[in-house]
Amino acid sequence: MILIIGPGAVGTILAAHLRAAGQPVRLLVRERSLAAYQAAAEMRLERVGRSPLTAAKPELVTEADLSGVKLVLVCVKFHDLDAALSLLPNPLPAGVTLVSTLNGVRALQHIRHQRPFERVIALTIMFNGQWLAPLQARLTTQAQVILGSRDPEIAAPLRGTMKLSFSEGEAAVWGKLLINLANAICALTHSTFKDVLSNPDLRAVYVAVLDEAIGLIEQAGIPYKLPTPIPHRWNRLLLLSGSPLPWWFAKIRNGIQEGAFPSMVADIEAGRLTEVDQLNGEITALAHRLHVKAPVNQRIVELIHAREGKPRDFLSPAQLRALLMA
Repeated sequence: MILIIGPGAVGTILAAHLRAAGQPVRLLVRERSLAAYQAAAEMRLERVGRSPLTAAKPELVTEADLSGVKLVLVCVKFHDLDAALSLLPNPLPAGVTLVSTLNGVRALQHIRHQRPFERVIALTIMFNGQWLAPLQARLTTQAQVILGSRDPEIAAPLRGTMKLSFSEGEAAVWGKLLINLANAICALTHSTFKDVLSNPDLRAVYVAVLDEAIGLIEQAGIPYKLPTPIPHRWNRLLLLSGSPLPWWFAKIRNGIQEGAFPSMVADIEAGRLTEVDQLNGEITALAHRLHVKAPVNQRIVELIHAREGKPRDFLSPAQLRALLMA
C-alpha cells in the first residue's frame, strides 16, 4: 500500500498512474474536501495529444492510516510540509519509507532533520501538470520521475507506471532545482516554458540565472545532474544563439507542450505564497555560505516576494532583463 499525502497536481498525477498500474493507493484528503472526492466517479488524467488516462479511485482517508503501508509519498508545497509531517506517527512503523516529491533540496534536508531516524529518499518529479478538480489533473509533459534509491522494494511499485530512472544521492534533486530556476522567470512575466526557451530576453535571463547558479554549485563541490541531453556550456550557447533546438529538445525529450507553465505562475496569479525560497533562494543561501553574492537570483527572489499577495502584477520580458542585467 502507498499512502499519498497531498492530493494536488503532483499527488493526483502519481496516484492516477499508480492506480492505472494496479497499485494499491491510499490518498489523504482534508475532512472538508472528502465529500467532493467521494463524489468523483474515477481518477482522470488529461494528457495533451493523447487520450485521457482513467483509473479506479484510490482509498480516501482523512487521517494518516499506515496499516499495510510501505511507502509514504509527501506531495505538498514546502510551506505545508511541517503540517504534513505532523500527521504521521513519530517514529514511523518499521519498514515504512518516506518519499519526498517536493522541489528543491531544502525539503529533503528538512525532512531528514525532522525525522533523523527514518528512511527518507527523494522522488524527483520530472513532469509538469495542473490540478483540475478532485481526482482530476492535466499532464502537460511526459510522465517521468527519478528515484533516489535502487532498492527494488521501493522501485517495484513505480515500475510500469511511468518512465523511471535512478540517481543516487542528491545529484538529480540539484539538477531539477537548476531547471526549476526558470519557474520564477515564468511567474514574473506570465510566460510559458516555451517562452523562456524562445524569447530572446527570457533566454538571456535564464542563461544568466543558470550561469550564476551552476558556478556556485561547482564552487561548492556539489554533485548535480542536469536533465538535459547536452552539457550546460553547449546549451547556453544554443540559448544565446537564438537556435530553436532548446525548445525542440524540451518538446521531444520531455514532452513539454506549448502553453505549459509552472505552478508558480498560477501562484502569482492567485496572490499565493510561492516556492521561490526553495529554488532561487537556495542559490542565494549557497552564495551566503560561500561568502559571495548571487545578485541575479537574489533580485529574482525579491521581485517574486514583492508580488506575492498582489495578483496579476507582471513584467514584460524586456523589463525583467533590464532589471536583472543592467
